[in-house]
Amino acid sequence: MSQEPNSPLTGEPPAKKERLGSLDAFRGFTIFGMILVIAVAAGGYQWEPEHLPQKMSWMGSLPVSTWFHADVGGMLWIQEQEAAGLTEDEIRALPEYQRRNIGVTFTDLIAPWFVFIVGVCVPLSRARRGGAWWAHVGPRTIMLIVAGIAYISLVIQQISWWWGVLQAIGVAYFCAALTARLPSMWRWIAVFGLAGLNLIMTEFTTWWTGAWKDIDAPFGTLTNPEGNWFRPLTIHCLPWLSLSYGVMAMIGVLVGEEVITKDRQRIVKRCLLTGLLFVALGYIIHRIGFATENFSLSFNKPDVSTSYAFFTAGLGALAFLGFYWVIDVMKIGRWALPFAVFGVNPLLAYFMMIVQRRVLEVLGLIGAFNRVNEGNAFVQNWASLFGTEGEPSHLVLAFFHKGGYMGLFWGLVYTALLWLVVLWFNRRNIFWKL
Repeated sequence: MSQEPNSPLTGEPPAKKERLGSLDAFRGFTIFGMILVIAVAAGGYQWEPEHLPQKMSWMGSLPVSTWFHADVGGMLWIQEQEAAGLTEDEIRALPEYQRRNIGVTFTDLIAPWFVFIVGVCVPLSRARRGGAWWAHVGPRTIMLIVAGIAYISLVIQQISWWWGVLQAIGVAYFCAALTARLPSMWRWIAVFGLAGLNLIMTEFTTWWTGAWKDIDAPFGTLTNPEGNWFRPLTIHCLPWLSLSYGVMAMIGVLVGEEVITKDRQRIVKRCLLTGLLFVALGYIIHRIGFATENFSLSFNKPDVSTSYAFFTAGLGALAFLGFYWVIDVMKIGRWALPFAVFGVNPLLAYFMMIVQRRVLEVLGLIGAFNRVNEGNAFVQNWASLFGTEGEPSHLVLAFFHKGGYMGLFWGLVYTALLWLVVLWFNRRNIFWKL
């Protein structure tokens, strides 16, 4: 079912082209997941005695909630060893140390799925723009990288060239655009060629995944020019590791080239082929890494390993197929309209996350969304207000407690507030598209 272009829910303005409802919904679902997990991470809930729910090993990770990245399990494990009195050398000698960044949680699927969608959209954009399409690619790549710098600078409240998600998406988009210019068979060759390059460089060089990671100097910013200006490039992933995100987007192109045909059978076959093939290849490489204890082969988001790129993009193809089948084939789509609110305005939703957080800070309300501790004045004040003399209200403290499912609840509240903000912009036809 194609999304109604003037839907009162999404606010999408009258469109000149038919929109693919499943693509908007899947993109919106991905943005929804991204906002939720970032809200949870920003609240610092992982440091509570009671962690978020669904804590276990995910695809070989150290125990961690699925609402965090797998490498958070490694961070918490290291802190536990430090608390037990182990030295840094003793910790590094433990077998678990080699697995500190390994695994795939739901949170680890968010960025790959969004990048996969970027790739799916490239053939659609090319078909719509015709001969003017390629002239649009370069400026859009640069704007995505600049927007990423602006976003990170808003987060840290200082100007710096930190390498974040939007910069990686910019590189991935350019890789996908190059792939779209190739003949169909060469697109497959390009995917395996770039993935193979990432795998070889990871295995046979130390700097490909390890450059600048041992720098202890402060980050270089305009307010701290004496800091190290290379260290900010290690925050999300090293710039050249964004090529592995490019692999995910290129796999998206393989699906997108069939989506533009509007042939239901071809779309389903391509989603199944790419989904099952790359899930299987990624998982096989991952298991080889475990069998040989060469964990650089295994799922690793910080290093954007080839197995991680294959596996997550393959899952993205299968997830998109699910949305496509239900919404565009079975014509059951009203349930997905809330996701489409984010899906038709993803860049604005992304930037409004940090704007909303800054507004809540100014209003003194951000404490409601942060973990409860002795320094959380917002929670303590409300607990005292509704408590008895000298005894804060235990009901209030329990309501704002961020352990277990309550942490997830407050992440959902934060996401719902942002949903209302984006809906407000959508209904006024304010859309941010590069």
